[in-house]
Amino acid sequence: MSETLNEYGQGKQQSFTPRELLLKYLPYVPWIVISTALMLMLAYVKLRYSVNIYNVSGKLLVARNTNRSTGDKFDDIFMMQSSSNNLNNEMEIIRSKLVAARVVKSLGLQLSYANKGKIRTSSVHPRDMPFEWQILTLKDSSKSIQYFVTAVSDRQYRLNMRPELYNYNQTVSLPDCDFKLLKTQVSLNNFASNEFTIAWTPTDALAGSLSGSIKVDRVGDFSDVLAISYVTENTRIGVDIVNSYMREYQQFGLEDKKQQADNTLSFINDQLDTVKTELGGVERNLQSARERNRVFAPEQQSLLYFNELSESNKQITEQTVRLKVVDYLIRYITDKKNVYRLVPSTLGIEEPSLLQQIAEFNKLQLERETALKTTTEANPMIVSLNTGIDKIRADMLENLNNVRHTYLVALDDLKRKSTGANSEISTIPGKEKQLLEITRQQKILQELFSFLLQKKLETSISSASTISNIRVLEPAVASGDPVSPNRKGLYTLALMLGIALPASIILLKEYLNDKVKSKEDVEKLTSTPVVGEVSHADEGGALVVTKNNRQYIAEQFRIIRSNFQYILPKTEKPVILVTSSFSGEGKSFVSTNLGAVLAISGKRTVVLEFDIRKPKIMEGLGLNERKGITNFIVGS
Repeated sequence: MSETLNEYGQGKQQSFTPRELLLKYLPYVPWIVISTALMLMLAYVKLRYSVNIYNVSGKLLVARNTNRSTGDKFDDIFMMQSSSNNLNNEMEIIRSKLVAARVVKSLGLQLSYANKGKIRTSSVHPRDMPFEWQILTLKDSSKSIQYFVTAVSDRQYRLNMRPELYNYNQTVSLPDCDFKLLKTQVSLNNFASNEFTIAWTPTDALAGSLSGSIKVDRVGDFSDVLAISYVTENTRIGVDIVNSYMREYQQFGLEDKKQQADNTLSFINDQLDTVKTELGGVERNLQSARERNRVFAPEQQSLLYFNELSESNKQITEQTVRLKVVDYLIRYITDKKNVYRLVPSTLGIEEPSLLQQIAEFNKLQLERETALKTTTEANPMIVSLNTGIDKIRADMLENLNNVRHTYLVALDDLKRKSTGANSEISTIPGKEKQLLEITRQQKILQELFSFLLQKKLETSISSASTISNIRVLEPAVASGDPVSPNRKGLYTLALMLGIALPASIILLKEYLNDKVKSKEDVEKLTSTPVVGEVSHADEGGALVVTKNNRQYIAEQFRIIRSNFQYILPKTEKPVILVTSSFSGEGKSFVSTNLGAVLAISGKRTVVLEFDIRKPKIMEGLGLNERKGITNFIVGS
C-alpha cells in the first residue's frame, strides 16, 4: 500500500498559500490575543512594583602639568619633577577607597533613611525626611546599626515595633547608641506609609561599597576629560555623591601639591639656618683679618696682578657651590629625621641618573604617605615601599659620592690653575692672600644664601597661589529615564513572548500531528482521487441512508454513488473494499450506508463484513446473528 501511495504521490509538493495559512491559524487568534494580553499585564505588574534605577553622571577635566625653565643657572632647584598626568592612574585614584571615604564623611552617608511601602521600600534623601537622626554616643563604631521607626504623630514615634512611645527631641539610650530624633517641617503625607528604616554603617564598609559602585571612564581615547557616573534609585542622593566625588578629588590634588610645597619650604629653611651660621662665622673672620692686617683696599693695590687669578677663582667659586650643594644633599639624605621626607631637586647638579633616582624616590615617598592614610606601617605594601625607599636612598648616596668625587677632581684642577696664578703674584703679602681666601668663602656663602632666600619666596608665592589642575566641566545630572528596569524593552519582550509562546505551541502541535483532518490533507500527500466526503453522524443508528431521507449526510453518500460511475471499472459486478488502519474509524458505518445507497438505486448489493474480532454491521441493522464469513472460511 505504501508503494501505491508513493506512486500516487510523485510530483506532489507541499506548499501553503497565504489564504490557507490564514484559514488554518485564524481559529488560534483568540489564544494569541489572550496570551499577549496576559504577558503585557505581567510586564505592567513587574514595572509597577520594581524600583526605578537612574544613572547620575558628571564630567571633569584633568589638565596636564608643565614646568618651564626661566634660564637661571639654578632654576631647576626644587622644581616639581612631575611628568604629564597618567589618566589611568587618576582614574584609579578616583575609584580608590581613600577618595570614597572622604565622600562618605563629607556627605554623612553613614546615616541612611528608607520609607517602607506596601510592596517595596524606597531610600529617602536626609533633607526629605520628616525627622533627623542625631547620634549622640556610638558604643561600637565598627558595627552597623539599624532601627525601625513608626511615626505615630507629629510628636511621638515607636521603635522596632515595640509598644513604647518616644517623643521627638527626646534622648533615647539603647545598647548600641544614644540618639535623638529631631522633628523637621516635612509632612508625613508625602510618604507611602509612616514606617521608616534608619541605619548607621561604618565608613570603611561604605567606602568599599561606594568605590566598587562608582564608574570612571575616559570620554575619548585622546581626551583628558573623565566621566564619573553612579547608579541609584534616589537621584538627589546620586547627584550629591557624584558632585562630592569631583569636589573631593579636586581637593585631594590641591592637598598633594601643598604637601610638596611644605616639604620644599622645610628643606630651604633648614639650609638657610646652616648657611646663615657659616656666613656669620666667615664675616667675623673677615672683619678680624681686616682689623688685624689693616688692609682696606686690596683691589686697587693688586688689580693688575689678580685679573688672571680672578677668573680661576670665579670658576673655583662655582665649583665650590656645586660641591656645597652635593654636601647639603648628602647630609639631608643621611639625616634620620628625613628618612621619609621628599628630597628636593638637585640644585643644578647635571646628572641624569641622579635626577631619575630622586624622581623615583619622591614618587615612592608620596605613595607611602598616601597608603599610610588607610593602613598601618605593618602592612606588607608599606614594608615593600620602605625597602624600595632604602634601596634608592643607598643608590642616591652612592651616586652623590661619585658626583662629589668628580667635582673634587675638577676643583683640584682649578686650584692647580689658581696656584699657578698665585706664583706670578708671589710678591703679594701673605696677609692679602689670606684676606682673599676669606673673601672668596664669604662670596660663596652670600650667593648661596641669596639663592635660598629667592627660592623660599618663590615657593611661598607658588604655594599660596596653588590651584588645582582638575576642573569640573559638567556638574552631576540624573538621567531623565530610568536605566533599570527597561520599560520599552520589557514591554517588547512581553509582546514577543505573548505571540511566540502560543505560536510555538501551535507549531509544535502541527508538527506532531499525523492525522488526516480534511480532503486537502489527502490531496497534498497523494494523487489518489477523492470520491467524496462523509461527515460525522449524530444519529444513534448505523443506517442513515433510506429512500426518503434527504439529510446532508445521506446526500453525501448519494454523491459518492454518483462519482463511482466515473472511477469504477466497467464491470458488471464491481467489488468495493472499505478499510482503515484502526477500529472505530467508521468502516462499518460507511459500508452499511454505501451498500444502502447502491441498493436504493436498484442495484442488487451484498455487504460482507470481514471484521472477525468485532463485527458491528448485523448489530447496527438490528438483525440476528447468523453464520457468517468466519464459518465460510473454516468450511462450516
